Amino acid sequence: MKNLVKAFMFVVLACFGFTSASTALAQPANSTVTLKAETKVKPDYTIRFAYYDAGTWPALSQIPLPEHAFALVFKSIVESNTNGKVAVDLFPGNALGDTKATMEMARSGSIEMVTTTGTIASLYPDVQVIFLPYVFKSDEIAWWFFDQSQMWKDMTADMEKKTGLKMLAVGQNGTRHFTNNKKPIHSPADLKGLKFRVMQSPIYVKMVEAMGAAATPLASGEIYTACQTGVVDGQENPIWNIAANKWNEVQKYITLDGHTWSENFVTINAAYFNKLPKEYQHIILVAAEQAQMADRAAETLASRVLDFSTIKKSMEIYVPSPAELEQFKEAAQPTYAWLRGQIGDPVVDKFLATVKEGEKHYGY
Repeated sequence: MKNLVKAFMFVVLACFGFTSASTALAQPANSTVTLKAETKVKPDYTIRFAYYDAGTWPALSQIPLPEHAFALVFKSIVESNTNGKVAVDLFPGNALGDTKATMEMARSGSIEMVTTTGTIASLYPDVQVIFLPYVFKSDEIAWWFFDQSQMWKDMTADMEKKTGLKMLAVGQNGTRHFTNNKKPIHSPADLKGLKFRVMQSPIYVKMVEAMGAAATPLASGEIYTACQTGVVDGQENPIWNIAANKWNEVQKYITLDGHTWSENFVTINAAYFNKLPKEYQHIILVAAEQAQMADRAAETLASRVLDFSTIKKSMEIYVPSPAELEQFKEAAQPTYAWLRGQIGDPVVDKFLATVKEGEKHYGY
């Protein structure tokens, strides 16, 4: 928690210009966020960075959304520590296209950086192990896996070779919960007959189907209308994302089952990164590590405090009992068997063993 507080303070300081390089300006949600440099320096390199979260802070929101928090801190550190020789142009709010489109743009070199979530599984299926339902018992275990485990180091190295995308950081998109318009969900039996929007990733489809509901993969920008018009009965997302996109306006019930820990993968075109001078590569890696803390802190503060209050005012919240949560976990088990068939037992077994190491580290 001390790291989260430190990171959030870092977000605020970075955005208000604690470095000598820049001061944040409020921008419309879908516009490029620019930071005005105090000294005019023509950059030698420019990193175009696209991500999903809107750039609504500080004009329209209390804190930056997680991906935007990452972007603001990353930009500030890179531009100040390179004396403006590396510029970072921000494109929040899917300004350049949805996550799938911008991911392909980063691969092709049309842009340099992108934040993705489950969509990267279409390029690197092994990454789906982290989306297994109820696999992380806490945020800390997930962070341990991404920050300290050898398995994740090996996976990202392999991912870079196979996709051309270098993993810079893993922020926190949040713990995902079920919402719907039909009825309170207290057990997996209550999911039967309902239609849920899910992320455009196969494992999410299989998870929802295993639990007895129908799954409809849709881009995030379609969720509000789909829920409003009855195309789907519900969806699943972290609390901050529900509040930020006002899905609570078109959803009545939320069940805090925490079925999946969701990430923000920050990637850069590997060929571009490898051509940069070594000193700039180092600065980018350091900036990404600092910004990663800001992303996680922003999500935690929003989902656990600020946006949770918003959700409480507009939705009926249900927290499953330990016995009910075990029922959800049991119902989701076919997802594990399906993934084993997709990527093989060795990858799944190694991942589960590594998660156990993280649990042991934190005393579970």
